[in-house]
Amino acid sequence: HGEHGEHGTKEMGGCLQGASCSTLATPRSTEAPDGSDIVERRLSASAARRLRRKRAAERSRGAAGGVGAANANGANAMSIDELRAELRRDPNSGIQCLKGQVWRLSRDANGCRVVQEALELGSRDVTDLANELQGHVLEAVMCPYANYVVQKVVSHLSVAASSFVATELQGNAVRAAKHRFACRIFCRLLEFCGRGPTSQLVDELLARDDGEHENLCSHSFAHHVIQSILEHGEERHKKLIAKMLLSDLWRYATHKNSSYLIEKALCYCSTEDQNLMIAKLGHPQAMLDLAMAQYGSFVARALLSDSRVNSAAALQHIADHKADVESTKHGHRFLSDVGLEQSA
Repeated sequence: HGEHGEHGTKEMGGCLQGASCSTLATPRSTEAPDGSDIVERRLSASAARRLRRKRAAERSRGAAGGVGAANANGANAMSIDELRAELRRDPNSGIQCLKGQVWRLSRDANGCRVVQEALELGSRDVTDLANELQGHVLEAVMCPYANYVVQKVVSHLSVAASSFVATELQGNAVRAAKHRFACRIFCRLLEFCGRGPTSQLVDELLARDDGEHENLCSHSFAHHVIQSILEHGEERHKKLIAKMLLSDLWRYATHKNSSYLIEKALCYCSTEDQNLMIAKLGHPQAMLDLAMAQYGSFVARALLSDSRVNSAAALQHIADHKADVESTKHGHRFLSDVGLEQSA
């Protein structure tokens, strides 16, 4: 989960560092000394018309929210560096300068940092800034920059002030859970405001009857959401996840992504469900089989440290088949970790 950091500065999702999410390449053109654009003659008439329409739209957007335009308070808009400096000099004044520009700045690699800094103040006026994201949440959580702003809304504002995030994601629970950026917001919602709209969002995610929900446990991004449900969710949701895992426990225990969920389930699911998993995976032969599997070996390590497992018998069985374990790519490391082989 290392990419779930604080700032949107990496090259992600096709957007380049320092560029707005909406930045588009433009056809080649020349510019007259007076600033008017002259399209190269090699462009067709239709291409020239498209270029003129595009530039007219860009000028319109600039007039609405760009540097030099008037913000909601009638003051001249400032550059991103000026906004940051004002926010640090006088937070209240900085927040006023940001009003009317939050959505535009949130989609910019540098602008999103200024908005995040303002949201971290957590003052009452910051709620007005967050409200400017209403109606844009689904797009924001999938933007490589704006998703960090939404995370700050959830983590630094009150549950009441940030509830619109989960509400606007309803109807798109699976899509959000499987998205490389949006899954982060799902996790933050579970950490900071797991009831109400967030609980309904989890209901939607886990209530599928077409088998889709079972793929969430092994999905590259959705498994992070499932982990957050196990750690922060309601007991009824943990019960549904345990049922999913128990439906094909061996496959999940040896899968790259879902094997980690087995470890979490052994800590956060009900005692009844934990015991069912241990009964299937905690006997010596199952432990040996897990040790032979690359990702299952992590589950075997976790089980060996569980007081409910006869670890002495399991270790003896693994030692009896030490050569088989050593034949695997990860075998020497596993044996060293569990004390059956001296580390190099």
